[in-house]
Amino acid sequence: MNAYNFEFQIKTKIKFGRNKITEIPAILKKENRKKLMIVVDQGIKQAGILAKVTDVLADQVDYCIFDQVEPDPTLAIVSAGVKYAVEEEADAILAVGGGSPIDSAKAIRSALESEKMDTEAELVSRQCLLITVPTTSGSGSEVTKTIVITDSHNKHKFAATSDELAPEISIVDPELTRTLPASLTAIGGMDALSHCVEAYTSKDAVLPFEMIATKGIQMVNDNLRPAVGNPDNMDARTGMSLASLFGGIAFSNCGLGLVHAIAHPLGGKYKIPHGLVNSMILAEVMNFNLISNPAKFANIARLMGVDTSQMTEMEAAHRSIEEVRNLVSDISIHSTLSDFGVKNLEEIAELALEEKVMLKSNPRPVSKEDIIDILENLL
Repeated sequence: MNAYNFEFQIKTKIKFGRNKITEIPAILKKENRKKLMIVVDQGIKQAGILAKVTDVLADQVDYCIFDQVEPDPTLAIVSAGVKYAVEEEADAILAVGGGSPIDSAKAIRSALESEKMDTEAELVSRQCLLITVPTTSGSGSEVTKTIVITDSHNKHKFAATSDELAPEISIVDPELTRTLPASLTAIGGMDALSHCVEAYTSKDAVLPFEMIATKGIQMVNDNLRPAVGNPDNMDARTGMSLASLFGGIAFSNCGLGLVHAIAHPLGGKYKIPHGLVNSMILAEVMNFNLISNPAKFANIARLMGVDTSQMTEMEAAHRSIEEVRNLVSDISIHSTLSDFGVKNLEEIAELALEEKVMLKSNPRPVSKEDIIDILENLL
């Protein structure tokens, strides 16, 4: 794709800043919403984050809570959410959490609007508003038109993309990430980095989103270490919230690639957290893709603070891989695929090749043997 020949539209209105969640009641009033369904998981409840949101709603908003979301949400969870939304006659959905609650909420809203639903559901959903409130910095799901749902029967994740999946409003409040544990901050940050790197190096990348992706790479490099090292460093937390947001915007418009094509079957089959599996895979896939566009990988090195003035382009490109590996080590991610019992590499490679939407935008063609070689280096 020609980077200077493009068209784009961002459906989601973004409200970014500390304490922005206080605007939720006013938004619902302006949109004339009568019943809000909050979609969360148990971790959000136990961490006290849900209470911060409901305190803001207080007596101003009539709401109900759907808290059955689990990591790697399944079709069964989505169906339960649809049923609950219909029973409660919800005309707005507020997703609070990381990628799992947000993807669940997107899928629930989409199913409500499907022609396959009964008359009552269609009536309820016709005016259904979707608002996302991320509490992690990584998935970027708060602004994307993509969902990832797990087919528990086949133990496989699948992605769906549609403009209709994008939320109308996203409220990104870095204060909600303050209590995120260091380990989750680390893997979330690497998820954001993988989004930015894959969007920037995508063969479908276009200039406006290349610029957003490169800023995201720089912000992860500048802020992830201090955010992991000091959870109360709100400047770093804010930087990571922005990096996550930028990653979501960038990959929604440029696509992803081989990192995510491999990550989905690994996550589905072996229950490896998405950000963690991306952390393990990213540098190895960069090494594979590097030859497709050395100039971009050299620029990634510069974005990560490397002085490349005395290097050849290929030397600088290889430094980008080294910098990613250094970052992973610095934030104490040391896992390997063997730690999760990964053995059948041929099966994972075959499943990865089925992720055609992602592989379409990968900068370099990939074979089954290529994927097996990458996986062998990660055991």
